[in-house]
Amino acid sequence: MRWAFILAFLFPAFLTVSPAKKEKKADKPKQEKMATLYKNARNAMKNQSGQDAARDALLGALSRPELSNKQKAKIYYTAALLEQSLNGVENQKAYLKRAYDTAKFFNKLCDMYSRLQLCDSVDLLPDAKGKVHPQFQKRTLSLRQKHLRNILSGGKFFLAKKNYAAAYPFFDNYCSLSSDSSSTLWATLSAFQMDNYAGTVKHADAAISYCDPETAAILQEYKVRSYGKLANDSAWLASLKEGVEKYPNHDWFFVQLSDWCYQQRRFDMERELADKLIAQTGGKAIHYYAKSKSYLSEENYDASIACADSAIAIQQDFADAYYNKGIAYLNMAVIAQESSPKDVNHPDYFENKQRVQELYRKARPCMEMVRKLQPEPKEHWASPLYRIYLNLNLGDEFSEIDKLLNPK
Repeated sequence: MRWAFILAFLFPAFLTVSPAKKEKKADKPKQEKMATLYKNARNAMKNQSGQDAARDALLGALSRPELSNKQKAKIYYTAALLEQSLNGVENQKAYLKRAYDTAKFFNKLCDMYSRLQLCDSVDLLPDAKGKVHPQFQKRTLSLRQKHLRNILSGGKFFLAKKNYAAAYPFFDNYCSLSSDSSSTLWATLSAFQMDNYAGTVKHADAAISYCDPETAAILQEYKVRSYGKLANDSAWLASLKEGVEKYPNHDWFFVQLSDWCYQQRRFDMERELADKLIAQTGGKAIHYYAKSKSYLSEENYDASIACADSAIAIQQDFADAYYNKGIAYLNMAVIAQESSPKDVNHPDYFENKQRVQELYRKARPCMEMVRKLQPEPKEHWASPLYRIYLNLNLGDEFSEIDKLLNPK
């Protein structure tokens, strides 16, 4: 008994303990059947309420792995019908002269077009045998055409508000279905204004063919700029050359192509380009300036000066032409000075010195005119004038330039 008591004390009777109940996992929300989702969509359209929820529920079902492409296409098409229904609600308000949301009225149509595009993209996918059996193509086209006029109106509505990002999708959609070329102009302008460069080049050619030459030249410029932003060098150069060819009076094309030739050191091509435009337009200051610049780069100073003079004769305040002329004379003076005899007893010493001085004297008014016409940046004219005044022994002028270049 004693041991039994001790054992009972040390080892109390075992209690039957039931295992802890496992927490129930949260039940996954039961997926609604597709038939139910479509029924809800039909009811929403019929009752003209709840379209947003019905649409979102349908689109949320797209991730179901068992769905075929045709089933997905049906979802997108039904979502498009729901967007049309939402547009109809705003349209009815307007008809009844009640307050309505104009932006929403148009945007629901644009959303509808987006759903239809997705519907087509899935509907036109080939089956396992590589064959395409579209089921919705005729319906999506009919629905688009039904609202085409309002799509154009929507683009114009947002364009008037300078909301180019909102306007572009309307014009883009309209252009895809209409032969009205005027809409391509609005599509191009809207795309470029919102930095949509791919959209710009998409519609630019059609817009250019529709417009008057002056507007077409501007659109061609937008096209060139867009290819530049898209880093499509070959298309950029081709469209730039096309701009020079078709719009010789739109100087932007010549300036850009001339600069490209200069950077590529294709000076002959730059001059040929200038000569061609001189023959077409009668010659502009910018054409002769380009030739002067190219000759200067080749150290053909006499030709550079002659072309600079032609530019100045057309445009008396052309600072860069004066600069080319001044630098040409200055370089000729430096070369002549370096090659002249240094010995005062040399028979050609004084003759060469006079020739060098004459070249510096010719460079002086050119660089002083640059200073007058383009006071900034000072470095553009200050260093050349410093050398000119130094060699002409013009003390006061030299001191003034020295102070500019070396302020205390």
